[in-house]
Amino acid sequence: MSRNTGSVPIQAARHAFFEGSGTLPSQLPRNILSSWQRCQSLGLAAERPPAIEPVSDAALRELRERNESLSRHARPELDALAAHAMSAGSIVLLTDQRGWIVDAAGNPQFLDKAAKVTLRPGACWGEDQVGTNAIGTAIVEGIPVEVRGGEHYRAPHQILSCSATPIHDPFGELIGVLDISGDARLRHLHAMGLVRLAAANIEHRYFEQGIDGCDLLRVHADRALLGSSQEGVLAFREGRLVAANLAGLELFSLRRSDLGQIDFAGLFDGPLSRLRSDGVLLDSSGRALYGKVDPRRAPAARY
Repeated sequence: MSRNTGSVPIQAARHAFFEGSGTLPSQLPRNILSSWQRCQSLGLAAERPPAIEPVSDAALRELRERNESLSRHARPELDALAAHAMSAGSIVLLTDQRGWIVDAAGNPQFLDKAAKVTLRPGACWGEDQVGTNAIGTAIVEGIPVEVRGGEHYRAPHQILSCSATPIHDPFGELIGVLDISGDARLRHLHAMGLVRLAAANIEHRYFEQGIDGCDLLRVHADRALLGSSQEGVLAFREGRLVAANLAGLELFSLRRSDLGQIDFAGLFDGPLSRLRSDGVLLDSSGRALYGKVDPRRAPAARY
């Protein structure tokens, strides 16, 4: 579906959904319409701002302490995105797995504007409280989500244009969301691509110290991409796939729910020890991939 979020089409869609005869607006992206329906079923008031109560300074410190590992792994990307956001008139946000905003940086003017709708550290932007928004809806849908202007369920949030993507740990668990938010009147052409690339870098960084008791296989169809965040990273414990990054899962058409269910033998032709000296490994379909095995890390703390 082509996406037209100009003020006239989106306001027509809002009128059809909130005040019409129940006709579903065809011009809305599927995930936005699904989110509106969820919010409506919860009885959220579309025309009123949500009652977002930011936590106290002490509670914010505790929130950041609980998410210290996430913040540490995400710091290089947050700094890089903040520099981009500064010039683009937008901000970058890092949340925990429930949508609590842990950190925010970027353009000072838009930080102030976002704070007026409580888009700031210490506030929770879960969909069930705030309504359709990129952070909360990405958590519910489990996929990258873009919400522009009037696509937000709550009318006061129409000033925002937001792009967010989930962040997962090596074991497939949701640990946070990365978001770029800006003024809905401006075009933010590359925001989604930037947050997706940044999230891939963050997830890749979690494998840098290895996974306890696992053989870590780095693999890609292009030898030149080994060592980059685009490589697939697969962690096998006693031959069972227990952890992987998204690139690794996509290389074999797997889902995060497959972790712990698939053996090495189900993915590759022969044992890991058959990895040739030139780095070539054949998968179960005979496809040649390039691989590299990291030394096994002795069991200790997970990260």
